[in-house]
Amino acid sequence: MPELPEVETIKRGLLPRLRGKVIRRVIIPDDSRGSRLLRRYPSKRSFIRKLTGRRIITLKRRAKYLLLHLDTNEILIIHLGMSGQLLLLPDRSVAPPYTRLILKIAAAGRLCLIDPRKFGEVYLFSKKEGHTTIDPFSLGPEPLLKSFTPEVLGRSLKKSRSVIKTVLLDQKIVAGLGNIYTDEALFRAGIHPRRRSSGLTGREIERLFQGIREVLREAINLHGTTAADRRYVDSKGEPGRFQARLNVYQRKGERCPRCGAIIETVKLGGRTAHFCPHCQK
Repeated sequence: MPELPEVETIKRGLLPRLRGKVIRRVIIPDDSRGSRLLRRYPSKRSFIRKLTGRRIITLKRRAKYLLLHLDTNEILIIHLGMSGQLLLLPDRSVAPPYTRLILKIAAAGRLCLIDPRKFGEVYLFSKKEGHTTIDPFSLGPEPLLKSFTPEVLGRSLKKSRSVIKTVLLDQKIVAGLGNIYTDEALFRAGIHPRRRSSGLTGREIERLFQGIREVLREAINLHGTTAADRRYVDSKGEPGRFQARLNVYQRKGERCPRCGAIIETVKLGGRTAHFCPHCQK
């Protein structure tokens, strides 16, 4: 699933090309097997009508959501699901297979949401009309802001007796983390994914805080991680480059780059955690 660095990369690529532009047409292609794209928005017809003719004021990111702020004070929320792509293509281009949404944008091209597995979702957030089922502003702290501190992280971790891998995936605890960057941050901090969140020491929390911020910044600088499924690309169709720096994620059976031990995995809360049994106690 695209996580904070991948969505941030897409946002940075689209912002200068979409800011101030007008959405001229909205197309949701027919799907004989049923569309899930607007599963939490009340009306497809209303969605299309409200978006058509709207000007994009700016683009922002919140956690794993891309937010298109419109001139109506509404926000188009896009979530890419497990393997979605968001490509800005030329006007006359053919939409790729599995395209679920097309926004024809004046003087910019066609913004296409491609989602073969149908886990992606779009939503029109509007406080005025009460459309707040998806509320990105109710999530936990953004880990790269100054307001996110070791103390903030520590207070949240001490409240839970769940294992640390599961707690970090909770978007109410830290917004934007997923499987890739929780595994990598825990490796950098030297913390086993099975450790109880409430049992971490102050020093361990400090190391984890630093690990989270370091790995996210590095991944953004390298335009995200294109993992084994090769699905993630930026808005121009280019893959990320952080996969070359992964220490444990999707490296089961390989040697730890730090100590040479064999990378292992464990299932926690339905998710797979990758870790080094020697470096992470």
